[in-house]
Amino acid sequence: MKELKKRVFHNLRMILLSSEEGFSLDLAVASGHADFSISIELSEKDYLVIDSDEERAAFLQAALHHPFQGKETWLTESEQRNYLDIILHSPEETVEAFLTEKDHGRAHGSISNMVRITCGREQSILRSGHWFER
Repeated sequence: MKELKKRVFHNLRMILLSSEEGFSLDLAVASGHADFSISIELSEKDYLVIDSDEERAAFLQAALHHPFQGKETWLTESEQRNYLDIILHSPEETVEAFLTEKDHGRAHGSISNMVRITCGREQSILRSGHWFER
């Protein structure tokens, strides 16, 4: 029997899990006075990127945190899959365009602010569309 493998990202408040049943990401969400956890199913390909690319992992955490804070913005499984596919597997230019569009839209800067908090990045650079450190 394969044991549960767990990687805790303390600064991102998320846990990456691998077991014989599959792969998942447990994401802590703070919403006003309530804190709760969301579990998102992952493919092995998703798991490997999150485990090896801390920058994309931070972008994913920031992008997912905002919509799960409110019932009206909760992501469906297909929307979650879209976030995973774009943030984890798309070219950097596509990821930057996606994050910028979300950050300037309903998120009202909360995605770039979360990356500022968790990664110590300059928010104005993120807001201008430059998310990856090159």
